[in-house]
Amino acid sequence: MARLYMNEELHQFGLAWLEKASHDLETARRLTEGYMPITDVAVYHCQQAAEKSLKAMLVVRGLPVSKTHDLMALLSQCLEFVPDANHWIDAASILTPYATHYRYPTGDPDPDLAVTAEALKHATELYAYAASHLGVTPEGG
Repeated sequence: MARLYMNEELHQFGLAWLEKASHDLETARRLTEGYMPITDVAVYHCQQAAEKSLKAMLVVRGLPVSKTHDLMALLSQCLEFVPDANHWIDAASILTPYATHYRYPTGDPDPDLAVTAEALKHATELYAYAASHLGVTPEGG
């Protein structure tokens, strides 16, 4: 797959975003392991990984990255130069609410392990997709 970056500086900036995304993925994984998983924080980090992955795809093109947690908005920007990004619409709609919903007390129960596993799957796959568009093999993603 051809790289989408315009120059090496933008490519490095995109890789920095992907590194942050990989840290969020690893955090989510670790939070779901063990005796008492912390699923509310894990799904938040899944959303963050997806967000940073999409932002990596934007920065390599030299496009501005808005301060938004709305994955659908970011995905819409990506669709302008990566038409097959529409494959991620369902994942974006599932993950977007996790940016805020569980960060504060709501009275809702924390997500169960099945919901958390689904979020981690979507985030991991979106991360790998973004990494492939930057011409790199995902590390642990």
